[in-house]
Amino acid sequence: MANLYSQLSTTILLIFSLSIVTSTTAANDVDSLVLDVEGNPLEVGSFYYVRTELSKVRIGGGIVAASKPNQPECPQYVAQLAEGWYGESPITFLPSDPSQKHIHISSDLNIMFNTSSSVCSQGAWQLTPDANSGEIHLSTGGGIGNPSPQTAANWFKIEKSIASSEFYQLEYCPSSSTINGFAAKKDIVCGVIDATSGTDDYRLLWLGLVPRRADFFHILSFIKV
Repeated sequence: MANLYSQLSTTILLIFSLSIVTSTTAANDVDSLVLDVEGNPLEVGSFYYVRTELSKVRIGGGIVAASKPNQPECPQYVAQLAEGWYGESPITFLPSDPSQKHIHISSDLNIMFNTSSSVCSQGAWQLTPDANSGEIHLSTGGGIGNPSPQTAANWFKIEKSIASSEFYQLEYCPSSSTINGFAAKKDIVCGVIDATSGTDDYRLLWLGLVPRRADFFHILSFIKV
């Protein structure tokens, strides 16, 4: 009888322990997900509008693809409207791990505009040196998938905002596993994505790599289209 009680106690403790582990794992999985404004996980392949909290005080609007003055029409560059959302374009996220159905914090991913838009705005977002200023801007035209050193400029991450855990910020710092090796990783300059400069009329703010704390493009939320 004593052995029976001992076995039952051991079984109950094992079940209880497994329950705690399962609950903790589930909680961690939820915590790792990027959520939209409705509290739902971002879905791979679905389209979203990007919002910045500071747009409420008239600093920055929606995201668009645009050609730069005095430069070839294609590829287009990624810009933020200085104000408002008229004409903004939705974007989608494609993780380096094709088995993922949702977007996770700190996971490498491609970002691209709606493929039905202009031919010049198609392809993954990528880091591109500006022909005139030398600043590292975001442009379209990058390859989708194919994790490798050759696609290192195409991989971005969504992280929790430094301003508030309710929001997010976009960063560039691809993982060694995605670009296949330390040799490539050591040449990577990590940073945040923020406005680097504007058009002469200040209607558009060009987005690019800023190797410092973000100014205002670090309080992001996502609205499903």
